[in-house]
This record gives sequence, C-alpha cells and structure tokens, in this order.
Amino acid sequence: MKVVRAKSAGFCFGVKNAVGTAYKMIENRQDGERLIMLGELTHNEIVTRELLSGGFEIIDRAEDIPDGSTVIIRAHGVTPEQKRILDAKNCKVNDCTCPFVDKIHKIVKEQAEKGNQIILTGTPGHPEVEGIRGEAPNNVVVISSCEELKSIKIIPDKTVLISQTTFSAPVFEQICAIIENKIANNQIFDTICNTTVCRQGEAMRISAEVDVMIIIGSAHSSNTKKLYEIAVSRCCRTYLVTDASDVAKLIEDGKIKTDDVVGITAGASTPEAIILEVVQTMDEKEIMDQADINFADYIEGIPQLRRNAVVKGVITSADADYVYVDVRDKSDGKISLREFAGDPDFNVEEAVANKQEVTVVVKSIKNTEQGKEIILSKSALEFEKNKQVLQEAYENKTPVTAVITGDVKDGVIANFGGVDIYIHKTQIKMGEVKDLKALKGQQIEVLITKFDTEKHRLRVSGSHRQIMIQERKAKEDEVWGAIEEGKTYKGIVRSLPAFGAFVDIGGVDGLVHITELSWKRISKPSDVLSVGDEIDVYVKSFDRDTKKISLGYRRPEDDPFYNIEERIPVGSCVKGTVVRITDFGAFVQLEPDLDALCHVSQISNVRLKSPEDVLSIGMEVIAKVTSIKPAERKISISIKEVQPIDPEIDEIEEAAEAPAEE
Repeated sequence: MKVVRAKSAGFCFGVKNAVGTAYKMIENRQDGERLIMLGELTHNEIVTRELLSGGFEIIDRAEDIPDGSTVIIRAHGVTPEQKRILDAKNCKVNDCTCPFVDKIHKIVKEQAEKGNQIILTGTPGHPEVEGIRGEAPNNVVVISSCEELKSIKIIPDKTVLISQTTFSAPVFEQICAIIENKIANNQIFDTICNTTVCRQGEAMRISAEVDVMIIIGSAHSSNTKKLYEIAVSRCCRTYLVTDASDVAKLIEDGKIKTDDVVGITAGASTPEAIILEVVQTMDEKEIMDQADINFADYIEGIPQLRRNAVVKGVITSADADYVYVDVRDKSDGKISLREFAGDPDFNVEEAVANKQEVTVVVKSIKNTEQGKEIILSKSALEFEKNKQVLQEAYENKTPVTAVITGDVKDGVIANFGGVDIYIHKTQIKMGEVKDLKALKGQQIEVLITKFDTEKHRLRVSGSHRQIMIQERKAKEDEVWGAIEEGKTYKGIVRSLPAFGAFVDIGGVDGLVHITELSWKRISKPSDVLSVGDEIDVYVKSFDRDTKKISLGYRRPEDDPFYNIEERIPVGSCVKGTVVRITDFGAFVQLEPDLDALCHVSQISNVRLKSPEDVLSIGMEVIAKVTSIKPAERKISISIKEVQPIDPEIDEIEEAAEAPAEE
C-alpha cells in the first residue's frame, strides 16, 4: 500500500515545548517536590500516562493545588485569576502557554479595556477558550458557527472578531465574510495558528486524493476533531485512531487493504513516535502481503536486538530530547540528543533528511504500555576507550579538550567522547561566571581533578581554572626572570581603583599610579582608561621580594614642558588665548595643556586695578616669554613688552577722579 503522510502532522510548537518541559521537570525533580499539571497537559492518553507514571499529578483547579507545589501550565494557557492564585500559594510555575495563545490574551485584554465587545470563534468550554475568556468574562461572546453569529448584536465601532488558535479556518473565513461589512478590517484579528491552517489545508488536500484517511489523535482534542471533520467530508473511509494497534485492527478487519492509497495526519497532541509506529505498521503489512518476498528470508535479515549488541541503523526523526533510529525492529530505537552535543559536524535536520547511518549500542529493551522501548547509545561504543584516556589524563595531570553540553545548579557538564565531566562554576575561569547557559557548545580545556569509579559509578570532575593558574604561573616566572627598569610591555587594564590602574603585563600585575596616568590633573583613573584596554607601559621600579611592580604610562615626549626651552626660548614672542583671569594676572594658553602667566603689571603701561579692565576670556594676545622654570612647570610672559593693552583715556580719568579709599 502507498502511504501519504502530511508534512505538518504531530506535535505543534506549543505542545512540544510543554511536553518537553514536563519531562525535564521529572528529570530534575527534588525529593518531596510535588509536580502538578494544572489540567491535562495534552489531549493524548499515552503522553498523559507517561507523565503520571513519572510523578506528575493532574489538578484541574488552581484553588485545589497545595501551597509550594511545582506547577506546569499547558500550552492552552489559563485565566489571569488562576495565575494569581498560584502566585498567592507560592507555587513554582513553569508557564508553557503557547506564544500564539498568549498573543490572543493580550489582544482581548487590550480590547476589553477599550470597552469593546469581543466575538471569539472557538469551541465553548475548551481550555484555551476559557483561559482567553478569563481576561474579560463580561466582554467575550463565544461562537462556533455562522448561525450563532445571527443572534449577536454587532456595534460597528465597538465590536472585534478574534479566533481560537485551532478553530476551523474555512468556518472562520465564512464568519469573516458575514461580519466584514459590519465592522472595520482592523477589528478582525486572524489568530488561527499557521500550523493549524497548514494541517487543515493538508488534510483537505490529501483526503481528496486517497482511498483511506487516517487521523491520529484523541477524540477529546479540538484540533484533531477538526481534522477528522475536514477529512471525512472528502473521504468516506476516514478513521480516527489512537495508535498503531487501532490501525492494525482496521487492517485485520479489511477496512484498509494492501492496494489502498492511505493518507495520514495527526493532531497537535500526537507524539512523533506514535505517527512512526502507525506508518511502520502499514509498512510491515505491505511486506507480509507481497507474494514475491520470502518471509523467512526477511525475518532472517532482521538483526536480533539484545542488550549490549552493536547494530547499525538510520536516523529517521528527532524531537527535543531524542534522535530516533530505525534498527530494523518493529519499534525505532532512540538516542539521547545530548550524545550528539559534542559533535560539531552533526546537524540533526540534515541527519534526518539524509537518513544518516549510525552505529550504536543497545543499552536496554523494555516492553511498555506504549510498545517496545529501545534505548540506544552512540557514545557508549567509545566510552571505555575514552574512560581510559581520562584516567591516564588524571594520573599524568595532562589536560583534555571537552565540549560543554549543559549547565547544572552550580556548574556545567562537559562531554569527552561520551564521558561527562562536571566543572564547578568556580573552576571555569579566574573570575565570576554570570551566565552558565551561554557556555553551552563551547570547547574547553580541562584538567581532570577527580576520577572516581567507586560504587560502580564513574564520577569525573575537572577544572579549567587550574590550567589558567598554571599558565599564569609560567608567564609570571617568565616576566620576573626578564624584568628590568625601563623595559616596555603591552598590558591589559585589569582594574581601576581610586589610586591608579592595575595592568597585566603577561601573568603579573603592575600598578600605574594615578599621577602617572596623565600629564594633566585628573579626578579618577577612568577619566583616562577603561578595564580591558590594551596599553603600552614601562617599568619604573620593581621589588622581587614583595612582588610589586611600579609602572609608567605617560611618556616624557607627551609632556607639554618637554624640551620647552628649545621650543619656546626666553625672549621669543608667542601668541596665545586668555583662558583664566585672577586678581594677580591672566593665564594664557600657548599650546594644548600649556599655560603661561602674564602678571597684572605686565599687561599695560597703565597701572590696572584688575586684568579684567583690558582682558577677557577668549581674547587672543601677543606676548614675550620672560621666564621658564621647567622644574616648577611655570612660564612667565609679558604683553606689555610687545603690545601693551592700555585702557581708554576716559577710563583713566574716571579712575583718577575716583575718591581715594580711606
């Protein structure tokens, strides 16, 4: 038989995220911790049973959840009131509300605050619909057909139309056609999930082309029922099944024949593994019914799976946690996706598309209510070899290179050829690590600090920080072996205390005092430098006993007074700008950071009461250099000797007529 499978069948993004989160909650569960689903997480009995067996409880009302529980909110979302109750009970909440559903909540809340009437197309009583209604119970009217729209009074400027994410796209289009002439376009929100539209479109197309249509999912699932309604309207031999056993029964009863073309799709709550089992059931039936194949030869060609057996298979699919491998058994085996984290050349999408072959070890085979569970391992093949490598690295104190695959409460896990190495957060680098999650996927060189095989369990710990310390010690010895006064280094600014800057010159920190940072007066080191800057420094002095190094940063040639007597000799004329005026004179800037003082007596031929009688800030003047004292960093000039600036005659007379001070 020919099988046509819909491309977008199975878990949608929201459900996949919620189920994946739930399994991680089980994995990380603490002693005494109560795991609660606020309502059934997904409309799939198999997934629900697995979560319940893993320790979850289902409680439908937030009021009934014990204080302090760990709660997961399903993709359908809940009402704001339920969230407030959980918060009041100090519950730890994992909110897995689908982003598309969350968007509808925000729109409804916003429109209700404007006083608008909200028409919501959806299934009354559905968890998603009830959660949305909770944003504005008095403003939301739920309808599921065009007929129900007739009984609603539409106010053109005060009515909006919105939809449940899994509502029937064709029905929503019909409702839009009726209402679009009664309200503005910007009051119609098409919030049907694109995945839903694709699923329904594929179901419509495939069901019209096949002899038999199979819908996999729960009869309680809204989106699954929509798929069934669409398919049965186009293919009378449409069946809603829960799993592969239902399909096997249909084949046995003759409702599906070997020469049929069979279409398959699945609701958003159906795991990929169940879809694959359904497809595989049909493939097996096809093989058994082909007359030209010797069934005994076929059985002989199937490898007998057993624990610790090494087998080859092809990658068929993947989800958030596992890569699934066809090992020529009724059920696919699965490998934890973590095993591929250390392989930079592995791309899961390409592996599935290309049916990549892998060699694996069978770790365990269990029969469960959902069928056979085959756990495989790719890394276990080299585990023993790499375990020996790590033991030798531990004994010889030689580093190894591993890949960080994830974070834990107080550190990270790195993987070396299938062997996990625990690295405490204080052993990752010299300073504090603020974001452990950001390290995932990075290669790291590790010194093995613990290799424990007691109690038949391998525990390996490592440190990158110790490698850094060793490298720093080697560099430190190199620096102290070659250091001398005047030697220059390229350094990195490590910190900026109030009194200067500590600079790493290759394994050793030296101090540049604040007075050595600039020829200008500065209030703090950060006026000149920033942490992380690469700068050129030179050794002023050092003490091997105390391990202290004094560094210089400013250069003599950068000093405004450098070679001053040659550049501006005494007796030369200079041009400058008045930058500051005092009672005793004026400071004139000759060059950037180089000021000279013109005493009040050297400004004019007339005795001035104040330099401000003839000078102002910003005024350009010409003067003669009368004195230079480099050691005191002083320059004196005289305006009077070149071009005296005298006040106007009226000003002199006024000054003469003014009564003398008693």
